[in-house]
Amino acid sequence: MIYWSIYPLEVVLDGYDDPRRQPQLVEMQVQGRTMVVEHVGPAQVRIHRLVSPRPSDYLNPRLAPGELLSLSSLHGIDGLI
Repeated sequence: MIYWSIYPLEVVLDGYDDPRRQPQLVEMQVQGRTMVVEHVGPAQVRIHRLVSPRPSDYLNPRLAPGELLSLSSLHGIDGLI
């Protein structure tokens, strides 16, 4: 891998191996969809990965990695289709 930057490599990789800086990922299942998520707030999660047997779930932009989901809205997740 080649890395081109004006910043020294020590600055860029500072804390890279620190486990406290790594996101704490949790796998949760909601109505047949398995998602790997990170808790970002008391009632919000960010999707890191979607594992679903339905190909249409991967085309849904609201289930894309990086999207925020409210835990209170997970009961109505069929509305995401």
